[in-house]
Amino acid sequence: MNNTNNRKGRLKSPKYRILIGADLREFRQKSGYSLSDVSDMTGIPINTVIEMEQGVTINIDYYFEFAKAVSYPFRTLHSLKIPLKPAYELSQEKKARTFLTRKIRKIINNEGFLGEGKTVDEIIDELVRLNLIEREKTSSKEVSGVMRNLIEDNTVEVKAKIKRKNIYVRFDG
Repeated sequence: MNNTNNRKGRLKSPKYRILIGADLREFRQKSGYSLSDVSDMTGIPINTVIEMEQGVTINIDYYFEFAKAVSYPFRTLHSLKIPLKPAYELSQEKKARTFLTRKIRKIINNEGFLGEGKTVDEIIDELVRLNLIEREKTSSKEVSGVMRNLIEDNTVEVKAKIKRKNIYVRFDG
């Protein structure tokens, strides 16, 4: 079974929730607030406040409401030294696609680049011209895949199709 679909495995208290909960508890106590005070200020039941302090509660919104209620400085979260890495690494193929997506977004955000529309080949030509990619290391299939993702993100849309080639323009919404 894929780890991302394993609900029971996902819901176990990871270290960061335990750290944040303990930090919120310490801050609450130093500030003189009781569990009841936090409950009154947030509308969150006392038992849930206790579970947050233990790192059991999984709803991040509760932690933010708690933090706002006791004036906990959000930047303090950085001091917990929570590693900023995903639970699951992307494959090399997906990392390469992400890198290519950033490059394509860069030229798409250039006002007027897509203008009346560009084909995948024209997008590749522009990426090569700007020295953002090497032509021999990037296939039209890879660029087409990125463009499909950008369509899903409402960044671009297909204006027309000429001889089986999509003509991409900025999404007009």
